[in-house]
Amino acid sequence: MACNKKPFQMTDDEIKKEIRVPGIHTTEKFDVASLFAIVTNILKPATIAADNVIRGTKQPHMEIKGERVIATSFIPPLCTLKELSYEMVCKDPSEETAYKTTKSILEKLKNYSWHVRAVLTLAAFTLDYGDFCRHLDQFHSSDQLTKSMGILKGIPALLTLPSIDHNHESAIVEVNKLIKDTLNVIDCIVTLEERCVKYNPKDVPALSIATDNISIYVFWAIITVVVCTTRMCCLIKDERKTQELSRFAEKINAIHVKLKLQIQLCNEEIEKIEAYWKLIRFLKEPLDIVEVLKVLLFASDNRQQVKIFHNELILEAVKTKKVLLFFSGMDVDNITEYVSILNPIYEKVTSNNEYKIVWIPIVEQWTIEMQKKFELLRSKMSWFVVQNFSSTSAIKYVKEQWHYKNEPIIVALNSQGTVEHYNAVHMIKIWGTSAFPFTHRRDEELRKREDWFGSLVIEFSADISTWIKEEKHIFFYGGKDSTWIKEFCKEATGLANDDVKGARISLFNVGKDSGIERRFWKLIDNFFLYKSHMVTEVDTVTKEIQKLLSYKNEKGWVVLCKGARLVFSGYGTTVLTVLKNFDEWKQCLNDSAFSFEVCLEKYYNEQLRKDGLPCRDFDIPKIDGLLIPDCRKCPDCSEIMEMSIRFKCCHQNQHGFNLNYRHNNGHVTKVQLKEKVSPVSLVCGMTVTAACESHCQNKC
Repeated sequence: MACNKKPFQMTDDEIKKEIRVPGIHTTEKFDVASLFAIVTNILKPATIAADNVIRGTKQPHMEIKGERVIATSFIPPLCTLKELSYEMVCKDPSEETAYKTTKSILEKLKNYSWHVRAVLTLAAFTLDYGDFCRHLDQFHSSDQLTKSMGILKGIPALLTLPSIDHNHESAIVEVNKLIKDTLNVIDCIVTLEERCVKYNPKDVPALSIATDNISIYVFWAIITVVVCTTRMCCLIKDERKTQELSRFAEKINAIHVKLKLQIQLCNEEIEKIEAYWKLIRFLKEPLDIVEVLKVLLFASDNRQQVKIFHNELILEAVKTKKVLLFFSGMDVDNITEYVSILNPIYEKVTSNNEYKIVWIPIVEQWTIEMQKKFELLRSKMSWFVVQNFSSTSAIKYVKEQWHYKNEPIIVALNSQGTVEHYNAVHMIKIWGTSAFPFTHRRDEELRKREDWFGSLVIEFSADISTWIKEEKHIFFYGGKDSTWIKEFCKEATGLANDDVKGARISLFNVGKDSGIERRFWKLIDNFFLYKSHMVTEVDTVTKEIQKLLSYKNEKGWVVLCKGARLVFSGYGTTVLTVLKNFDEWKQCLNDSAFSFEVCLEKYYNEQLRKDGLPCRDFDIPKIDGLLIPDCRKCPDCSEIMEMSIRFKCCHQNQHGFNLNYRHNNGHVTKVQLKEKVSPVSLVCGMTVTAACESHCQNKC
């Protein structure tokens, strides 16, 4: 038993541990709102009546404002209340006894939730206290029933006719005030519970913080009711030994202050979430682009006044227009790159006056430094620019509904304000003005283009455009090994000069000395991200991109196109061997109906099996907001590739920290961590690595 416990000498954690009831999973349910309404409707006039008696004033017909509604079907749990009342009355006035009684009450009410336990205990107290205050107020009435009930309640012991005994006055005032304060605390507890029912704590973090200590708040509310009951019993019996209330009053007041602050924080967060839900409802079926921009840009919860450049009359300008909303952070280098990508788009849409572009920087806190960056970036843009976009609900909407996660996005809206593309960034990056009109339908068309490779590399040289128009076979080649590049160029040039049936061959060097290697791999990376964005099925084009990515760090690689269409790609060393052995399959090409590229790939695959199939791996740059599928199939064997994380430092790495698989001469090598390093000090960048070991394990 815990009869010798003193709660004021215990920590909150100790009390929590003591009052925890393990193994209780059921919760008794009833209309707690109606019960609390009854309690409030009794205690408010009762405490006022007691105050009036003390002051010698009497207002028997005074109306109490804020009377709470009680359900007509509500039936109070009278037996439970009587049992609780019996548990509290006529106890020894000590802190230890109050603690023991409180624990007993909590045990009796273990099937109820915390806030219900507090309300039930206060209701049990109200049964007696409401009656006591009424009879105290009306004891001198001529009604014999009232007078007789007052005698049973011990009223004469408190009075020196015709008013309250001065010896008891301060005690009644103290109890009355403490009960009012306790009622306020339980009201806060009930309010928090109502918030928990209506709102998800994930959406309202302050709610979780507030409810973490709800058991402690309920404990102190109940023990305070218990000591008030004891004090009233001592008062009626006129005992000298009485219950000390001052420390309980201090505790209850401190809890009340804390709860009011927590409820205020919850209400502020709820106001934001309500604004967010309102925004969702409004933008679900928009009718007009102007109304959409009004709600987004000029929301009531903007923390700073929104400014629009270069023309404040943006709402007038966008009427009947389609709009590209460009959301980004304030990374100057990154945004400068996007500006160069958007400039051709701006020139095209300006010429036909069908679209408007609006840059909306997402900035959590506008500082002097942010202002300087903003001015610098604004000077580079010809389109509309928004400053001080700070609506909490609107920013939350952009992040959660339009999936903005630090990386720039471009949301395409039609003139009705309906989203035609949630993020046209990737298609614009790849296709530029060809991405017009920036819809999901156009996006789907571009994803399925068979001439994607030629469309990407055509910008590298005017010769490529000519070769594509002539439907030539074009060898694109590159790699890390200059010797291999020279050797391949020699063999491929010899092949081009030979009279190869059905093939007119041209060569284009994308090697490390050509000056365009970086641009080439950036295009391939972007195209992979573009294809991967929200796409889970691996089609033929995606397989070819994965193959290309796996060649990025090879000593040599080759891509063969027929016109703009990629028809073959392979490891440089194996392709070089096939070209050197051209005489072995030249006659086969002349004798068969197969095309040059089909025969080349056939002999390449045969040579690859002789050399031993290498394991493919490739890196995916980590970009916030890009939805990369959890599993990626190998482009060769269609087995699920292993996914891992690589942490890569952009400075010279003396520790050799690398966590992905590499193949070396056809054999798998796992590069080990040479020594234990602090990730915080080491990591400058991050990539996701996909690796397939199926070939080396003879699973294909």
